[in-house]
Amino acid sequence: MAIDAEALGFNEETCVEKVMAFKPQIVGISSTTPSFYRALTLARHFKEKCPGIPLILGGNHVTSNPEHALSFDLFSYGVIGEGEETLRCLVEALEAGNDPREIEGIAYRNESGALVCTPRRKLIENLDAIPFPAYDLIPKMSVYTPPPHRYMAFPVANIITSRGCPNACTFCEQNVFGRKLRQHSAEHVVDEIVYLYKNHHVREISFNDDTFTINFERIRKIFDALTEQGIKLSWSCTSRINNVTRDEIAYMKRSGCWRIAFGIESGDKEILKRIRKNITLEQVREVIGWCRELGVVASGFFMLGHPGETKESIEKTIAFALSLPLTYMTCSINTPFPGSPQYQDIKSFGTLDDNDWSKFNQYYPVFVPSGLTSDLLARKNQEINRRFYLRPRTIYAIGKTFFNATGAHRAWQMLLILPYLFFG
Repeated sequence: MAIDAEALGFNEETCVEKVMAFKPQIVGISSTTPSFYRALTLARHFKEKCPGIPLILGGNHVTSNPEHALSFDLFSYGVIGEGEETLRCLVEALEAGNDPREIEGIAYRNESGALVCTPRRKLIENLDAIPFPAYDLIPKMSVYTPPPHRYMAFPVANIITSRGCPNACTFCEQNVFGRKLRQHSAEHVVDEIVYLYKNHHVREISFNDDTFTINFERIRKIFDALTEQGIKLSWSCTSRINNVTRDEIAYMKRSGCWRIAFGIESGDKEILKRIRKNITLEQVREVIGWCRELGVVASGFFMLGHPGETKESIEKTIAFALSLPLTYMTCSINTPFPGSPQYQDIKSFGTLDDNDWSKFNQYYPVFVPSGLTSDLLARKNQEINRRFYLRPRTIYAIGKTFFNATGAHRAWQMLLILPYLFFG
């Protein structure tokens, strides 16, 4: 049994009721760092209802920070890194009554309370050996409604076709999947899309890979094969600025790609060097210009509050974002997650408040670079959003995307977001 409580709108009490009706022998909870305290609340509810059932914690937070995650006596074990093989071995050992403490890739507290982490399990080399997600356990695909700027057709399926990112951005936490790129074969991706198209009536795919465009030959194989089978969908993806050419964008457009999201991060070239983004402002202008020429919606990700950030570099980022022909823009506040390269020495660049992990959400300034204030970061983050989205040209560009079958619903969703632009 699997429950996606967030998608289904369940609170902790409802989630526990649903799980307990199943009479489970083991309960697993996955958690990122921002959601960890919600995972704790859910775990407490389970312990009250069924104190003898082992709770297993997986996800980014326990992988990056097992000392903190397992400082709470709610969890019996933590799964470190990729979970498929480790969780299978752990469950089999618990069901058979065997000692699981020699299993690779787990963390636990021993009898004296000391943290024990077994050796990391090797990364899964052949991703095609992993079956499709258990789509049969989803009540209906329509429960997954993306933000209004993230889809054009409906239902939408979010899929990940690779793991690991070979790039070296200092703010990125890659502890679970590592930095070695591993990809599903084009054939596997096609089979999954065909399955979703025929069995769940999916009409749009959102590729959530860290960088979907890193292997363009695979993209060509995927969409040439879908075309041969007569399957046409709209789709979107993420890309690095320096991982795509004009001809490749043109092919993607012909294959149904309507939106590409690019990580830009800063409008200051010195900040880009410091965070090892390995792109130039000139490259950004060129690629975003190609998207505009070819009719592909371009979305940009920016962050404020990098190590070494100043008032001047923030103003450069705001000006640069406003100068680009982007249809959408997302700006967050740099958050030094445990496991990211910047986390190791972040306190040498400013102050870090790590007393409340729930604030590690990329919108609350837990890290404040030297010479700045948390209030300034919060105000500037709101400012860039307001100035970008309240411009006539942005309103016009977004308005044009609403003239299709899903337009009215997406327009209503967009209106619900507007208060954030004014009040944060």
